[in-house]
Amino acid sequence: MVELYSLSVTFANISTIVLCIVLKIPQIISLVSSKNTTGLSLPGTLLELTSFTIGLCYSVSSGYALSSYLEYPFLVGQDLLLLALVLHYSKQLSPTWFALLGAYAAVVYALTTGMFPKGLLITLMSLCTPISAASKLAQLRTMHVTQNSKSVSVLTWSIAVYTCITRIFTTLDRGFDAPLLANYSVSLILNLAIISLALKLRRPCKQEKKTQ
Repeated sequence: MVELYSLSVTFANISTIVLCIVLKIPQIISLVSSKNTTGLSLPGTLLELTSFTIGLCYSVSSGYALSSYLEYPFLVGQDLLLLALVLHYSKQLSPTWFALLGAYAAVVYALTTGMFPKGLLITLMSLCTPISAASKLAQLRTMHVTQNSKSVSVLTWSIAVYTCITRIFTTLDRGFDAPLLANYSVSLILNLAIISLALKLRRPCKQEKKTQ
Protein backbone atom coordinates (compact mmCIF):
# COMPACT_ATOMS: atom_id res chain seq x y z
CA MET A 1 0.00 0.00 0.00
CA VAL A 2 2.86 2.37 0.84
CA GLU A 3 4.49 1.73 -2.54
CA LEU A 4 1.17 2.25 -4.34
CA TYR A 5 0.64 5.56 -2.55
CA SER A 6 4.19 6.66 -3.38
CA LEU A 7 3.61 5.78 -7.04
CA SER A 8 0.35 7.73 -7.00
CA VAL A 9 2.10 10.85 -5.69
CA THR A 10 4.87 10.50 -8.29
CA PHE A 11 2.33 10.04 -11.08
CA ALA A 12 0.36 13.06 -9.88
CA ASN A 13 3.49 15.23 -9.88
CA ILE A 14 4.75 14.10 -13.29
CA SER A 15 1.34 14.21 -15.00
CA THR A 16 0.70 17.70 -13.61
CA ILE A 17 3.98 19.05 -14.99
CA VAL A 18 3.45 17.38 -18.38
CA LEU A 19 -0.12 18.67 -18.70
CA CYS A 20 0.85 22.18 -17.58
CA ILE A 21 3.44 22.23 -20.37
CA VAL A 22 0.61 21.81 -22.94
CA LEU A 23 -2.19 23.43 -20.91
CA LYS A 24 -2.94 26.30 -23.30
CA ILE A 25 -2.23 24.45 -26.56
CA PRO A 26 -5.89 23.39 -27.09
CA GLN A 27 -7.01 27.00 -26.49
CA ILE A 28 -4.39 28.33 -28.90
CA ILE A 29 -5.41 25.80 -31.58
CA SER A 30 -9.09 26.66 -31.06
CA LEU A 31 -8.39 30.38 -31.41
CA VAL A 32 -6.24 29.97 -34.53
CA SER A 33 -8.92 27.77 -36.11
CA SER A 34 -11.83 30.10 -35.38
CA LYS A 35 -9.92 33.39 -35.70
CA ASN A 36 -12.59 34.74 -33.36
CA THR A 37 -12.02 35.99 -29.81
CA THR A 38 -15.69 36.28 -28.82
CA GLY A 39 -16.08 34.80 -25.36
CA LEU A 40 -12.39 35.10 -24.50
CA SER A 41 -11.43 37.65 -21.86
CA LEU A 42 -8.43 39.89 -22.57
CA PRO A 43 -8.32 41.14 -18.94
CA GLY A 44 -8.56 37.53 -17.79
CA THR A 45 -5.59 36.53 -19.96
CA LEU A 46 -3.54 39.48 -18.65
CA LEU A 47 -4.35 38.65 -15.02
CA GLU A 48 -3.49 34.98 -15.53
CA LEU A 49 -0.19 35.95 -17.17
CA THR A 50 0.52 38.19 -14.18
CA SER A 51 -0.15 35.35 -11.74
CA PHE A 52 2.07 32.87 -13.63
CA THR A 53 4.83 35.47 -13.99
CA ILE A 54 4.87 36.22 -10.26
CA GLY A 55 5.11 32.49 -9.50
CA LEU A 56 7.98 32.09 -11.97
CA CYS A 57 9.92 35.12 -10.68
CA TYR A 58 9.45 34.06 -7.06
CA SER A 59 10.70 30.53 -7.73
CA VAL A 60 13.72 31.69 -9.74
CA SER A 61 14.75 34.37 -7.23
CA SER A 62 14.34 31.92 -4.35
CA GLY A 63 16.80 29.53 -5.98
CA TYR A 64 14.39 26.59 -6.09
CA ALA A 65 15.24 23.52 -8.14
CA LEU A 66 14.02 23.84 -11.74
CA SER A 67 11.96 20.66 -11.38
CA SER A 68 9.81 22.34 -8.71
CA TYR A 69 8.61 25.08 -11.05
CA LEU A 70 9.31 23.62 -14.50
CA GLU A 71 5.74 24.25 -15.67
CA TYR A 72 5.90 28.01 -15.08
CA PRO A 73 8.15 28.94 -18.04
CA PHE A 74 5.83 26.99 -20.36
CA LEU A 75 2.69 28.53 -18.84
CA VAL A 76 4.11 32.05 -19.19
CA GLY A 77 5.22 31.38 -22.78
CA GLN A 78 1.84 29.95 -23.76
CA ASP A 79 -0.02 32.86 -22.16
CA LEU A 80 2.19 35.36 -24.02
CA LEU A 81 1.39 33.60 -27.31
CA LEU A 82 -2.31 33.45 -26.43
CA LEU A 83 -2.28 37.16 -25.55
CA ALA A 84 -0.65 38.00 -28.89
CA LEU A 85 -3.27 35.97 -30.77
CA VAL A 86 -6.17 37.54 -28.85
CA LEU A 87 -4.83 41.01 -29.63
CA HIS A 88 -4.23 40.09 -33.28
CA TYR A 89 -7.64 38.57 -33.96
CA SER A 90 -9.46 41.31 -32.04
CA LYS A 91 -7.48 43.90 -34.06
CA GLN A 92 -6.06 45.52 -30.92
CA LEU A 93 -2.40 44.80 -31.61
CA SER A 94 -0.49 48.10 -31.73
CA PRO A 95 3.03 49.51 -31.08
CA THR A 96 1.89 50.28 -27.52
CA TRP A 97 1.66 46.57 -26.76
CA PHE A 98 5.24 46.03 -28.00
CA ALA A 99 6.40 48.78 -25.65
CA LEU A 100 4.51 47.13 -22.80
CA LEU A 101 6.14 43.80 -23.70
CA GLY A 102 9.56 45.45 -23.38
CA ALA A 103 8.60 46.89 -19.98
CA TYR A 104 7.28 43.47 -18.92
CA ALA A 105 10.58 41.80 -19.87
CA ALA A 106 12.53 44.43 -17.93
CA VAL A 107 10.42 43.94 -14.80
CA VAL A 108 10.76 40.14 -15.03
CA TYR A 109 14.53 40.48 -15.35
CA ALA A 110 14.68 42.84 -12.37
CA LEU A 111 12.55 40.54 -10.20
CA THR A 112 14.50 37.38 -11.03
CA THR A 113 17.94 38.95 -10.56
CA GLY A 114 17.25 40.48 -7.15
CA MET A 115 17.10 44.12 -8.24
CA PHE A 116 13.95 44.51 -6.15
CA PRO A 117 13.71 43.71 -2.41
CA LYS A 118 12.79 40.11 -1.59
CA GLY A 119 9.89 41.41 0.49
CA LEU A 120 8.26 42.78 -2.67
CA LEU A 121 8.19 39.34 -4.29
CA ILE A 122 6.80 37.78 -1.10
CA THR A 123 4.02 40.37 -1.10
CA LEU A 124 3.30 39.77 -4.79
CA MET A 125 3.27 36.01 -4.22
CA SER A 126 0.62 36.44 -1.53
CA LEU A 127 -1.54 38.19 -4.15
CA CYS A 128 -1.36 35.29 -6.62
CA THR A 129 -4.54 33.64 -5.35
CA PRO A 130 -6.78 36.73 -5.70
CA ILE A 131 -5.16 37.60 -9.06
CA SER A 132 -5.71 34.07 -10.37
CA ALA A 133 -9.30 34.09 -9.08
CA ALA A 134 -9.90 37.49 -10.69
CA SER A 135 -8.66 36.16 -14.06
CA LYS A 136 -11.18 33.33 -13.97
CA LEU A 137 -13.99 35.62 -12.81
CA ALA A 138 -13.16 37.90 -15.76
CA GLN A 139 -13.45 34.92 -18.10
CA LEU A 140 -16.79 33.96 -16.59
CA ARG A 141 -18.04 37.53 -16.93
CA THR A 142 -17.00 37.75 -20.59
CA MET A 143 -18.82 34.53 -21.47
CA HIS A 144 -21.90 35.66 -19.54
CA VAL A 145 -21.98 39.10 -21.20
CA THR A 146 -21.37 37.81 -24.74
CA GLN A 147 -23.43 34.65 -24.22
CA ASN A 148 -20.82 32.94 -26.38
CA SER A 149 -18.20 30.31 -25.61
CA LYS A 150 -17.32 29.05 -29.09
CA SER A 151 -13.73 30.28 -28.84
CA VAL A 152 -13.24 28.86 -25.33
CA SER A 153 -11.44 25.51 -25.18
CA VAL A 154 -13.19 23.22 -22.72
CA LEU A 155 -10.23 20.85 -22.97
CA THR A 156 -7.84 23.51 -21.66
CA TRP A 157 -10.06 24.19 -18.65
CA SER A 158 -10.57 20.45 -18.08
CA ILE A 159 -6.79 20.00 -17.91
CA ALA A 160 -6.70 22.88 -15.42
CA VAL A 161 -9.29 21.08 -13.27
CA TYR A 162 -7.18 17.92 -13.27
CA THR A 163 -4.00 19.79 -12.32
CA CYS A 164 -5.82 21.54 -9.44
CA ILE A 165 -6.99 18.17 -8.10
CA THR A 166 -3.51 16.64 -8.35
CA ARG A 167 -1.90 19.68 -6.73
CA ILE A 168 -4.35 19.47 -3.82
CA PHE A 169 -3.39 15.80 -3.45
CA THR A 170 0.38 16.43 -3.62
CA THR A 171 0.12 19.43 -1.27
CA LEU A 172 -1.71 17.36 1.33
CA ASP A 173 0.99 14.72 0.93
CA ARG A 174 3.64 17.30 1.97
CA GLY A 175 1.55 18.61 4.86
CA PHE A 176 -1.31 21.03 5.48
CA ASP A 177 -0.32 24.22 3.62
CA ALA A 178 -3.44 26.37 4.03
CA PRO A 179 -2.55 29.15 1.52
CA LEU A 180 -1.66 26.67 -1.24
CA LEU A 181 -4.72 24.53 -0.57
CA ALA A 182 -6.93 27.63 -0.63
CA ASN A 183 -5.37 28.68 -3.95
CA TYR A 184 -5.91 25.31 -5.62
CA SER A 185 -9.41 24.89 -4.16
CA VAL A 186 -10.60 28.31 -5.36
CA SER A 187 -9.07 27.67 -8.79
CA LEU A 188 -10.75 24.25 -8.97
CA ILE A 189 -14.20 25.69 -8.23
CA LEU A 190 -13.82 28.54 -10.74
CA ASN A 191 -12.40 26.24 -13.44
CA LEU A 192 -15.42 23.97 -13.04
CA ALA A 193 -17.70 27.01 -13.25
CA ILE A 194 -16.07 28.08 -16.53
CA ILE A 195 -16.49 24.59 -18.01
CA SER A 196 -20.13 24.46 -16.87
CA LEU A 197 -20.98 27.86 -18.37
CA ALA A 198 -19.09 27.14 -21.59
CA LEU A 199 -20.99 23.90 -22.13
CA LYS A 200 -24.31 25.52 -21.19
CA LEU A 201 -23.84 28.30 -23.75
CA ARG A 202 -23.15 25.75 -26.49
CA ARG A 203 -26.36 23.76 -26.04
CA PRO A 204 -28.67 26.16 -27.94
CA CYS A 205 -26.27 26.08 -30.89
CA LYS A 206 -26.54 22.30 -31.07
CA GLN A 207 -30.32 22.45 -30.92
CA GLU A 208 -30.44 25.05 -33.70
CA LYS A 209 -28.31 22.83 -35.95
CA LYS A 210 -30.68 19.92 -35.42
CA THR A 211 -33.71 22.01 -36.44
CA GLN A 212 -32.03 23.31 -39.60
